[in-house]
Amino acid sequence: MAQETTGKHPALGRLLEGLTSALGARLRSVVLYGSAARGDQRARASDINLLVVVDRLDTGTLDAMRPALTAWMRARQPLPRLFTPELIVESADVFPIEFHDIRSHGSILHGEDPLAGVSLKPGHLRLQFEREMREKLMRLREGYLQTGLKPAAITRLLVASWGSFIALFRGCLHLMDAPVPLHDVDVVTLFCGKAGLDAAPFHEVERLRQGGRAADPRELFVRYHRGIEEAIRRVNNFEDHAGGAS
Repeated sequence: MAQETTGKHPALGRLLEGLTSALGARLRSVVLYGSAARGDQRARASDINLLVVVDRLDTGTLDAMRPALTAWMRARQPLPRLFTPELIVESADVFPIEFHDIRSHGSILHGEDPLAGVSLKPGHLRLQFEREMREKLMRLREGYLQTGLKPAAITRLLVASWGSFIALFRGCLHLMDAPVPLHDVDVVTLFCGKAGLDAAPFHEVERLRQGGRAADPRELFVRYHRGIEEAIRRVNNFEDHAGGAS
């Protein structure tokens, strides 16, 4: 799997070689996650997301990693998330959505499974979902106020926000103890079905991401915004009805 992945992404192969050469045994794990790991990546549009685990995150280790990571950023890719094994355990209550996604669909490119034996609690998942959904909804509203009601600006706002909300829907399916599909469009369908939501506005925004057009971007925004508000209410009610997770 690692060879197949690096074959598709030569810069990723060079990064792995650079990190291995610079760090040796200090490099514990490199894990691919997100859309590239799930096979749902959009060519030339999706980032390659990596989790890199090292023995220590002292300045000496950071300096040793710098040349490989600088070349990686020159390839227009985001910096990997940097952890130590201890930091992963300590952060399980902070990043449960991301860790669930890595555990479900991550691809280990080097070393050991960094999440083996790590406990991910449903209560932490619910708290992250609510906090991030509310924060991203706040940002969506702020962005809408800045569009000047220009259709093109509203369209850009919808497209830019879609991935963040779908990542949260993916995490919420873990909370619901549901199987999480590989592809984002299937995540929307399943999540909306379980939460009793209209999936249509989310699918319409996905079509915008693929180059489609909306007859009335503002009308689509109204339905999309309403759907996100309702998603927050439904999931919180779902947890309350289920007795919550602690």
